[in-house]
Amino acid sequence: MGEGGKKKVYLAHDTTLDREVAFALIKAEGLDDVSRTRIQREAQAMGRLGSHQHIVTVFDLGQEQDQPYMVTELMGGGDVEGLIEKAENHRLPLEQAIRIAQETCRGMQFAHGRGIVHRDLKPGNVWLTEDGTAKIGDFGLAVALDRSRLTTEGMMVGTVSYMPPEQAMGGEVTPRPDLYSLGAMLYEMVTGRPPFLGDDSVA
Repeated sequence: MGEGGKKKVYLAHDTTLDREVAFALIKAEGLDDVSRTRIQREAQAMGRLGSHQHIVTVFDLGQEQDQPYMVTELMGGGDVEGLIEKAENHRLPLEQAIRIAQETCRGMQFAHGRGIVHRDLKPGNVWLTEDGTAKIGDFGLAVALDRSRLTTEGMMVGTVSYMPPEQAMGGEVTPRPDLYSLGAMLYEMVTGRPPFLGDDSVA
């Protein structure tokens, strides 16, 4: 189905419940023990999220022969990034953009209420069902606020076009950067471009 910087995603069939699912193999080549522990910790954080109508449901998380994997619900509408790319002038109708932002807010509120901050909210990580309902996915950089962080202090994580300055500088992780990222995403949905563009991550 696709491949990103952190995982390969395949279409799979759950024979037990007779349903189509997304099966993701998390790229683990060259990871040290700290990185593997971080993946395990983040998987546990996602498991604690439970079910919410605006968060992609995780059916299973595990590791087989040192290969981490994740099984999630299949999102038939693709991601918001693809929606923007296909839209005229890369701009979504205002009503649609606002609805996606509102639904993303509800998902974030649920995650933040359980101590989970996404840290990489962007159009490519917000998915749509076949009827257009928005759901947040890819909590690969998520941090559980109620546990000691394994992410190195001062390390920049996330996607720079949607990242607030304090996150780019490796500051303390709080829910506020997710709100900034959502604002940047909404800006792109209605204007056709991210609010800030530069030649490199520093810019």
